[in-house]
Formats: sequence, C-alpha cells, structure tokens
Amino acid sequence: MTQHSAISNQTAIQNEFDRQFSEGLHSSASLAVFKNGQQVVDLVRGARHAKPLFRVFSMGKPLAAAVLWRYKARGHLEWNTPIAEFWPEFGTRRKSGITVGHILSHSAGLPSHQSIPVRDYPDWGRVITHIEDMTPSTEPGKVVQYHSRTFGWIVAEVAARISGLSFEEAFAREVTLPLGLKNTAFTIEKSEFGRVVPIDSSEEWQDHSTLGEISSLQRSQIMMPAGSMITTAHDVAKFYSAISGKGKINGIPWLPERVITEVTSLQAEGPDAASGNYSRVGFGVRLPSSPPNQYANTGDSITVGHGGMATCTGWASLDDDLSVAYITNRLQLELPNKMRLHDMAKVIRESQKANEFESTTIKKPTQQSTNTQRVWPGKDWQEAEPKELGFDLTKLAEAGRYQAEIAGDQPYRILIARHGKIAAEWNFRSDPSAQAHQASASKSTFSSILGIAIHEGVIKSENDRVADYYPEMLDVAQGEGPKEGRYAFPENDSITFRQLIGNTSGYMKPGEEPGKVFNYQTFGMNVLTHAIASSYNLYKTSNPEQGAGFGTLTDWKIRNPIDASWSWKYGNFDMHHEAKLGVFGYTTSYQMTSRDMARMGWLWLNRGNWNGVQVIPAEWIDQATKVSSEILENEPPERHVYGLGFWCNDQAQVWPSLPRDSFAASGAGNQHIWVCPSLDLVVVQSPGIYQSHGAFDSDEQIEDRRSMQGLLGRVAYAVD
Repeated sequence: MTQHSAISNQTAIQNEFDRQFSEGLHSSASLAVFKNGQQVVDLVRGARHAKPLFRVFSMGKPLAAAVLWRYKARGHLEWNTPIAEFWPEFGTRRKSGITVGHILSHSAGLPSHQSIPVRDYPDWGRVITHIEDMTPSTEPGKVVQYHSRTFGWIVAEVAARISGLSFEEAFAREVTLPLGLKNTAFTIEKSEFGRVVPIDSSEEWQDHSTLGEISSLQRSQIMMPAGSMITTAHDVAKFYSAISGKGKINGIPWLPERVITEVTSLQAEGPDAASGNYSRVGFGVRLPSSPPNQYANTGDSITVGHGGMATCTGWASLDDDLSVAYITNRLQLELPNKMRLHDMAKVIRESQKANEFESTTIKKPTQQSTNTQRVWPGKDWQEAEPKELGFDLTKLAEAGRYQAEIAGDQPYRILIARHGKIAAEWNFRSDPSAQAHQASASKSTFSSILGIAIHEGVIKSENDRVADYYPEMLDVAQGEGPKEGRYAFPENDSITFRQLIGNTSGYMKPGEEPGKVFNYQTFGMNVLTHAIASSYNLYKTSNPEQGAGFGTLTDWKIRNPIDASWSWKYGNFDMHHEAKLGVFGYTTSYQMTSRDMARMGWLWLNRGNWNGVQVIPAEWIDQATKVSSEILENEPPERHVYGLGFWCNDQAQVWPSLPRDSFAASGAGNQHIWVCPSLDLVVVQSPGIYQSHGAFDSDEQIEDRRSMQGLLGRVAYAVD
C-alpha cells in the first residue's frame, strides 16, 4: 500500500521510492519530508497495518539526547559538567572526568557493552550497575568511538538523575508531548505490537539467525534508549523539523537557537575506533562524512542527522529548513544501505533546489477580513467561527481529536475563546450549563480580591503581617489543628499576605520558615480569605456561618462588575471535634460554569480591565502571574512554577513548550483556566480529564501538566 502526500508533481521522489522496491532493497518503507515546519511528503508502502510502526534502532539516539538538550537550555547542566555530579556512583574506575559532552559526542571511552549480559538488559538496575563498574578504554575526550548501546543507558540515567523521573516520563515531557510525536516510544504495549513492521534482511546479510529475536515482542518491551525506538517517519521528520527550524516548529519554540547551534556544531572527529570510518559528531547527532553520504550533503548546507542499523536515516538541513526521515525494514550491508539512503536524499535535495516544495506546501489560510476586534461578553458570550478568530481549522480539529483520544470515556468540557468570543466548545458526557466546584482554581480569585483590598487601602501592603488583621490565626494550639502535628507555631506570627497567597507561608507546617518553602496548601488559603473578609468586617471566627463572608465580597468586587453568574458556598473537610474550624476552615467554594470560568480568564488576560473598568489592579495581575521572588530565591529551577495564586510559565517550567506569558488557575476535579495574553487566548477545562492531586512533584501532578500541555500546545499551534 502506498500513501501519497498532498504533493502531486514530485515524481522524482515517488519514482525513487518505487525503484528501491522494484530492485528488492526492502519490502516495506516509509518516507516523510517537512519543509518550513509543514509536512510535504508522506509515503508508506509494504506495511500490512493501516498505521504501521517501524523499528529504527540507533535513529533514536538524537531523540534520547534531546532530553539533555532541553535540560541544558534550562540550566540544569553544562556540556562540560561531569556526569558524576548527578550520578556519583558513575565516577569510579577513572570515570570521574567524563562529562555530558563526552557521552553525547561518543568520546567518553565507554563504547563496549560486551561486559553487560544480554539477559540483564530487561533489568535497568543491573545494567546501570554494570556501567558503574566499567573502566574507560581510552582517555575521555580524546578518541571518537561509537557508543552503540552504552550511549542510551548513560544518557537516560543522567536524565533520570536530574529530573527525578523515569526516563520514559522525562522523554515524554521534553520531547514527544511538546513536539506532538504521538507514535514514538522506546518500548511498546502488547496491544500495539501488531502495528510493528517485521525486520528482514538481504541475502548478503551475515547473521540471519537474529531476525526473529530483533522482531520479537520481548525485544520491543526492553528499554534500550540507544536502539529500541519504535516510531514513524512522520514523527522523526517532525523532530528534525524542530532542528531545521533552529529550535522552533511553526514558530512555536522548543529549544533556544543557541542550544541548537551548539548541538549541531562539530564537537569531535576522527577515525572511529569502533568501525574505522571517519566520524564527525555534534552533541547526539552526526555531521556528514565525505560524499556520498546518507544525507546527500556535499558541504553546501548545515546538515545533521543519524542513521539506524543498516535500515534508515533522519536528518535536518538547517539552511533550507528541510527535514527528512526515511525508514526501511530490510537490513543491508554498509554500502548498499548507504547508497539507497543517499539516492533518496539526493532526489529530495533536488526537489528542494527546484522549489517544488514551495508550491505544494500546505499554506496557512489567509486571515479573514471579518472584524476580530477584541470584545467583552455581555450577559452571555458572543460566538464566532474559528476562522474568524484566526484559527487554522485543520489544526484545531487535531486538538479536538487529541482531547477525545486521551479522554476515552471520561467526561469533559473544553471552551476555547479568542478576541473575547467563543471559538469552540467541546462537551462530552457533561452538562455545559452545570456549575462545577472550582477547588484550588479558586486561589486565583482569592488573589484577585487581595489585590483589590490592597488597592483600596483596606490592607496596606501584601507584605503586611496577616496576624495584624486576623490574630485568630495564631490561636490554634496543639491538638486543635486539621491533623496531628499541625497547629500554629510561634514563627507563624510573621507570615505575610504575600506568603500566604504564594503558598510559601509554612502556616501550621512544622519546620517551614515563612517565605522559604513552596508548599501548596488549603488551610493557609482559608486563613487568607478570613483575614481579607475580616478587614472588610465580613467574617467573624466566633460565627463563621453568619455574616456576608468572603463569597459575598467576591460578588461585590468581581462577579457583579463582569456580569458573571456563579454561586458560592462554605465548605469543610471532615475534621476531629477539637479542630478550630472557625479559624482555618470554612473554605469559600465557587461553583462556575465553563463560560463563567472563561469570563474570569478574559478578565485576567486583560490585566483586570473589563470593558474600560479596572476591576482588579493591573499592577497586581502583572506580579501575581509571574513566579514569585520567594520561590525564585529559595527553590530549585524545576519548582519555579507559581506566582501569587497562579501557576506561571514565565520561567518555562510548568509548560516548557508553551508561550512564557501564559498562566493558569488550576484545581482538583480537573478545573483549569489557561490564559495566554500573547495569543489573546483563553482555554477552559471543566472538567478536563487531567488529575490534579498529590504534591507538586508527584506523579499525578506531573501527568496533569503533561496532559494539559498536550491539549494546550495543539490549541496554541492552531492559532494562525
């Protein structure tokens, strides 16, 4: 079966693709080409499954290395950082001087995997122990010698040591999800094994006995990042498109250009001690050798890439913003394999030089002349066609398909608004008119009221001591707190409003000095709302269920001015009978429809302004939606995620591949309001299908942010 792309006039590429089949070079193959971030060639032939997957062996090395590229971009490492700094056990047996750059450039002196029994490959811990026991065969940094399998194990372990995640999790977070690679992994589920194209070999191939093992289900479930990748040509070419685009794909940043420049620059070269061939390598990628080579490069463009064991290649031409992945299923000897890859690359380059891709690349739709002036909703939202609001319909539909695919049977409500109008609402098994409990998404509304109270002079400063306004917060003795060991400590006396709303207060947290530790909490938020309401004479600890309360204050200050219709109520967790709920309990619980949530998002996007009325001080929104100084000064970079009541992306830690000006209100029960001022975009999930429980760095929270980025990235990408 052959699948053609939108291109109809590139007969040279099609002819070469077919010629290689007719000459018996392989029985199945796939070719993908991207130009300027858009796929322009998509050919598949010989696969029995409608959506085939291919084994690509060492072709996966650059994708594994890309996790460390991303960590380099965020300052977690330098190329000359010794690996032993992250992995102390690695530093034995003369390995203390081996750096990240040595591994990525195949010059660490650890090329041999012969000391690692194949039977131990499924046991990651055993493999790592074997590597720790290795001694370099050459002086690190002096000799290029291909690290065929050790490369992946070492790269993956370093990534895991830096992130605290499994390599699978780190790889998904840094590579597959940001780039939208939906069919790429280093292991595969049993249910997907039927999609994998079997490997065969030419008659000249020396060892036919290994084909069954290479193509086995057991092999496909062993994590070996240097050689176990299973993927599609589309995914690999798209990965290289982010390189050929110098760190961006369709304008969406993935890596800084400076990191791309370093990765693709020559870092080591010389006769490879493993093969005898002359090698030129960057950090995880190979540069062209002398012609003819698998990239058909003659030195007139910056090209990098990587092949996979006698079957395939992927590469990027940075001068042309051109990327290619060509995957076959038949093992060939070195020369016939190099020539089939070279011949295909040559016709692709010739098509590029003839500008054939320019005339056939799918063009972005022309922006409609319809009025897209930003508006404010009245009693209800205005709706508009996505095109009118500047969305590419095909890409927006892809976001919808992604949402449906990962949701399965779980209910969700998604609302997408741009320029003050609703572009799309996707509701599945969920009443669009129902009000949903906002949980911790309410923190962003609490923050908004605090900003108003400071602006109105009811509270003089966010740096004021909360106990000056609400002394009752200190009247929680041992045994009267929400759980064992939690009560008001003497140091809680110095807690400020800023620390409470920023979740750095340490309130009732033993051993946490105010302003020093980011620790997400609920009871500190309740104290905050009571203190603000008390400053307006709206809350009394002695009668917490009477009086107007913080909810009414929110109605007066925000809900009514923006014509919203949400409701609220007090709520408490089940507590022991000695707990002083009147002090730290009685959460103000907002109940909102997705349209009311979007209304709040639109207010925040406009820096607190609603149709000319400054509801929330703009200066407060500006500082609340950036990571707080307390967190920046006291927490490691991976925890630079929270401002004053908002999840903030200005440090590129929450959603690394989304715009840095984006921020969100998020809460348990899958409530999210994501705001991106640079795209004039608000996305609401209520419920989404994303877990929102556990500590910040728990598996649940990491999966939440991964899943959010998967949808949000696609919606952002759809903005034309």
